[in-house]
Amino acid sequence: MAAPLYVQIRREIEAKIRAGDLPPGARLPTEMDLSTEYGVSRATAQRVLNDLAEAGLAIRRRRHGTFVADVRRQINLLGFVTPDVAAKGTPGRHEVVSARIARAADAILTLPGAAPDTAVVELVRRKLDLREEPQSVERHVVLFAVAPDLLNENLEDLVTLPYLRRRGVPIDSIRLYLDPVTLDEHDATLLHSEFGTPALMRRRELRADDGSTIEVVTTLVRPGTAEFFLELPVPAM
Repeated sequence: MAAPLYVQIRREIEAKIRAGDLPPGARLPTEMDLSTEYGVSRATAQRVLNDLAEAGLAIRRRRHGTFVADVRRQINLLGFVTPDVAAKGTPGRHEVVSARIARAADAILTLPGAAPDTAVVELVRRKLDLREEPQSVERHVVLFAVAPDLLNENLEDLVTLPYLRRRGVPIDSIRLYLDPVTLDEHDATLLHSEFGTPALMRRRELRADDGSTIEVVTTLVRPGTAEFFLELPVPAM
């Protein structure tokens, strides 16, 4: 199945950034430019530019335009738990390290509340940025009962939240943890980093309305490649 049009346009722009045709600071096409060039609506063009900005690849300046951002990513932690944002994924590509069905007791992550013999789907991927440099290592453990055909999906492009929504899996809440860790030899190799380097790991749990955990996913970010922030609106006085 072909990717949505806004994703195809976004990937074209990503490719130009990767090739150096659009270096940091370069002005990106306006919403009107994209609408005219690709024959899409203004809303679709806006989504393309907003996605690039949310991924830290572009900076949108009111009344000035949209520009290619510096290589260092700015990551809004709210995007990791806000369903509509988390469902989009981020620019770049995934490289599958391993994928299997296992017992919960043998899985790479603990799925809270799961009995040892519960079947789970385990997926490990490395995310590469637009320059093909390691960006993060992602580990997923999902209840097999809610995702029996997950391994039949295109695992390089898979974003689990919309996949679970398509299957009608009821998700009541999303919880985010931030865990300071140091890189072991395996992760240091995957991330082209030094063994023992301090790093930040995001851990997300999807929970059903009965409190059970449907999925646990950790994202270990390559040290020195991102800044994390929270941005909240100021309440009206």
